[in-house]
Amino acid sequence: AEDMIFPYPEMPSDDRENTSMILDSVRRYFAANVDPAKIDRDHAIGPEVMEGLKSLGLFGLQIPTDHDGIGLSASAYARVMQEVGGLDASIAVMLGAHQSIGLKGILLFGTPEQKRRYLPKLATGEWTAAFALTEPSAGSDAAAIKTRAELSADVSHYVLNGAKIWITNGGFADVFTVFARTSSLEEGQKPKITAFIVERGMGVKNGPNEHKLGIRGSSTTELFFEDVKVPKENVL
Repeated sequence: AEDMIFPYPEMPSDDRENTSMILDSVRRYFAANVDPAKIDRDHAIGPEVMEGLKSLGLFGLQIPTDHDGIGLSASAYARVMQEVGGLDASIAVMLGAHQSIGLKGILLFGTPEQKRRYLPKLATGEWTAAFALTEPSAGSDAAAIKTRAELSADVSHYVLNGAKIWITNGGFADVFTVFARTSSLEEGQKPKITAFIVERGMGVKNGPNEHKLGIRGSSTTELFFEDVKVPKENVL
C-alpha cells in the first residue's frame, strides 16, 4: 500500500506548531533539571523531575483536550517521545509505559464513564498507569496466562488472583490494565481473556524493583493479586 507511505506523511500545520513548542519546552527543561547519570545511579526518577514532567503535560500527550490532555496525533506523539528518548531513556520508558500501553486501553475501548473517571487524572500525572499482561509462564504466548478473575455470587464484582512480572511502573503506578482468564482451565480449549482497569487501592501489591543493566531509573517489578475485588464496571 504505497499510498500510505509515499510521500512521507506530514503533520498538519497546527500539529506541527504545537509539537515544536512542546519540543522546545522539553529541551529546556531537561537541560536545566534532568541529570541522566544521577537517575541511573539512583535507580529512580526523582519526585521533583516527575513534577516537572507533569507540568509539561507529558503524561497526557495523546489524551484528548476534553479530558485534560494535549490531544496530539500519533505522529506528533512519536516525535515528542523520540526527543525524550534521546535525552533520558528511563524517562521515555516510564512515560511510554504510562500512555502507550498503560492507559491506551481506556483511551481506545473505555466506556464514557471509564474515560471520565480515569483519563483526566492520568493526563495530568496525578495518577500513573501500567500494563500487566506478562507472567512467568506467559510472555509472547499471552493465551497461557494463569491469573484468574471470577465473577462474585452477587455479580457485582470480579475476584482477581494471580501474579505478573516485568511490569514497567509497577512500583508506583496507581492504575493497571490487567489481563486475566475469565474461563475455566480446560485442556485444548481457547481461554476467554478479559482486560480490567484495576486501581492499586483495590489491593494490588508489588515486589521490589528489578536490577537492570540499563534504563535503571524506570521501575520494573512483579505484581501480586490476592482476592482483589474489581467492580464489574471496570471491565474493558
